[in-house]
Amino acid sequence: MKRTLVSLLSLLALSSLFTITSCQKDATGDGTQFRATMEGCAARDGKTILDETFLHLNWVEGDQVAIYGTAGRGLYSATPQTPATTAVFDNVGGTTGDGPFRAFYPASLTSDGATVTLPATQTYEVNSIHEFPMYAESATNQLAFKNLCGALRLILVEANTNITSISITANTAICGDYAVSYVNDVPYLSYTGNGSNTVTMNFSTPLSIGDTGRYFYFALPAFDSLKSITITTDDGRYCTKTVKSNVCINVQRSEMTTIVFLDNDMDFVEPLPEGALPGLFSVSATQQVRFSKGNLQYQASTQTWRFAENQWDYVGNDNDNISLTYTGWIDLYAWGTGNNPIQGSIITYSDFSTFVDWGVNPISNGGNQNNSWRTLSNAEWDYILHSRSGSQIGDVWNASFVWATVNNVQGLILFPDIYNHPAGVAVPRYINDPNMNGSYNNYSVSEWSEMEDAGAVFLPAAGLRVLDLPPTTSAHLGTNGVNQVGVYWTSSIGHDNVEGRIVGLLYFGNSRLSTGYGGWAVQCERYSVRLIQDNE
Repeated sequence: MKRTLVSLLSLLALSSLFTITSCQKDATGDGTQFRATMEGCAARDGKTILDETFLHLNWVEGDQVAIYGTAGRGLYSATPQTPATTAVFDNVGGTTGDGPFRAFYPASLTSDGATVTLPATQTYEVNSIHEFPMYAESATNQLAFKNLCGALRLILVEANTNITSISITANTAICGDYAVSYVNDVPYLSYTGNGSNTVTMNFSTPLSIGDTGRYFYFALPAFDSLKSITITTDDGRYCTKTVKSNVCINVQRSEMTTIVFLDNDMDFVEPLPEGALPGLFSVSATQQVRFSKGNLQYQASTQTWRFAENQWDYVGNDNDNISLTYTGWIDLYAWGTGNNPIQGSIITYSDFSTFVDWGVNPISNGGNQNNSWRTLSNAEWDYILHSRSGSQIGDVWNASFVWATVNNVQGLILFPDIYNHPAGVAVPRYINDPNMNGSYNNYSVSEWSEMEDAGAVFLPAAGLRVLDLPPTTSAHLGTNGVNQVGVYWTSSIGHDNVEGRIVGLLYFGNSRLSTGYGGWAVQCERYSVRLIQDNE
């Protein structure tokens, strides 16, 4: 009787355990099991274990895949095992239903089963690639995963250097959203948006390179040509290695591309000030400056200053909306109104008796500090345009400027003291000729990006807001000349005359380029501002 009771209690305990286990399994998944293989087996792709030569494929315990079927999305995890190229995956969440199946590794690669997202930042792993992206299609629970990316192996050797980030820039998008398609049993990625041409590997703590070297592995979609690699150190310096135009370094699906930088290949320099462009321009025999990355903009409702995101950006006719409460942005100002950028709705000469530089203000994307920027004088503009020694561009020595359109915006391109025109980009014509207009040199965004990286500056023909003449106490302003002429204030003050003080400006358009002075009426008009920073 006692044995019978014990047996009965044992059966009840087992039954309860079975019930609990069953409920837990129902709550976490549908019980389906998949078997997955990897492409390549012994070389260069997949979830990775690396040696000096190959990138070997292996599943490891805990790898998770997302599988989509008729019932939706299921999450599956690799069962405990020795790392191998074939693994069994058990359901740990969601319901997949029947095939056909679409499977993704890692599970975070997709949220809808239709589009994959390759991140703009990647995680560093010693001698490995973190969660190398793969994809499989199947009508059964036998999944053959194929690689969506290739591997870029960067070998750095630099003694006594600690780095905080590495950025890879290609000639096309290498992160963002992609559609996956199968052609002859091979997956292809088609870029759909929300990405960029740059992928960055950040390090939470500075990582030593050392004189024995260190390997870094990036998972990247196939692309035609690498443009540059930027390495940033823990003390704020950086090194950008630009690929020569006649050298094609690309990444192909399921292959590994290796690049080696030795210590004598890397020249780390001080970082650019926030908001500054790389080119150096002489404004006298002893002083060089850098231009801001775009024209100055102001938001009255928040009293915020910023630089335009792109050099070709301008506000245009929306400058007519100027008011104390306007939530948009303006980029045309009356002379010397750094202390009151919307001054001039009611105008008297006394409003403009003192020049206040716009650079005294903190610029939100220009370091956000007071007095970090300033406005060029007439004499400095004349030196940039006509007096300094510049580089040779095409057949022209000491090339200073050229009329051009960038991204369909007319304007003036300025070339720095040292400039190497990018190979593959059309050499500008009619350099230093003020009689030519922008129609003779047209550059796309991608072409301009290469010229900008080489140090070129672009002043857009942003137009102006004019004052009806004769001036009255209630001024009537209107924006015109947008994408036709550019007028930029200088800090110069000339002599007083019968109309009052005359002030400096730079004008280009209608086959004219000049610096000069304007009187009282001109002071009341609104022109563009492009700030500079002295190179100490």
